[in-house]
Amino acid sequence: MTTTVLERLFGISGKIAVVTDKGRNSSIDIAPVLAEAGARVVVADHSAAHMQPVVDKILSAGGEAIAIETDVEREAPVIALFDQVKAAWGSPDIVVNCAAMTNNGPLTEFSEAAWDEVMAIDLKSVFFCMREAIKHMLVAGRGGRIVNVTTMGATHAVLNGNGAYGAARAGVAGLVRSAALDYARDRILVNCVLPGAVPGKVQFHPDMQARLKTGQLTGPGTDAERRLPLGWGDPADIAAAVLYLAGPSGRYMTGQSITLDGGFLIS
Repeated sequence: MTTTVLERLFGISGKIAVVTDKGRNSSIDIAPVLAEAGARVVVADHSAAHMQPVVDKILSAGGEAIAIETDVEREAPVIALFDQVKAAWGSPDIVVNCAAMTNNGPLTEFSEAAWDEVMAIDLKSVFFCMREAIKHMLVAGRGGRIVNVTTMGATHAVLNGNGAYGAARAGVAGLVRSAALDYARDRILVNCVLPGAVPGKVQFHPDMQARLKTGQLTGPGTDAERRLPLGWGDPADIAAAVLYLAGPSGRYMTGQSITLDGGFLIS
């Protein structure tokens, strides 16, 4: 059967994709796109209420998907996740890490506990998932793709009080570059997607939500007309970038970051 140009560029039929998250972040948009492109998708989150609607959407569209309950902040559950994936379907070909939580506040008032909480979700979880994914990919010997969804705040200060989140995500970028160099010869490609103007792409910590309600948070005034030439983005923009990196189209890119910011950085 002759394949189309779209299939040759973006088709991932038969690939096993693991999409990890903690809360309803980018996974709810990314997992269905990967499934529609042909992947068998594992949705991994700590809550069945978050996972099941995504799995049901994929299944109703004729795709293949399963849910595996996982706390990505802890080592043992992440190890168990990849062991379960292997037992169910085999070693993963694609891993997309979407867990995200931000908690803005003045650095001088940021507690150790608040700092550690941001680091656990936004950096340590990525380390655990990348480490275990790479272990399984090396054993399988088929190469693989790892995509981490972070923020443009990893490279550019956007909001006041964003020190913890920005530091954690900058750490992910450094980890990506290092892993990309270490495993390029094994054909394991590791990249980032950095959204910056997509509402709802990250969970707000309850403390941050309270500060927003009382007007305690200040920022640079990122109004769509003045600072976002293209206006606000859509979660589908993130999913499209992930598919590009996960499919044949991304075969010559590793250790890189794709920024989705509506033109913010040039404004």
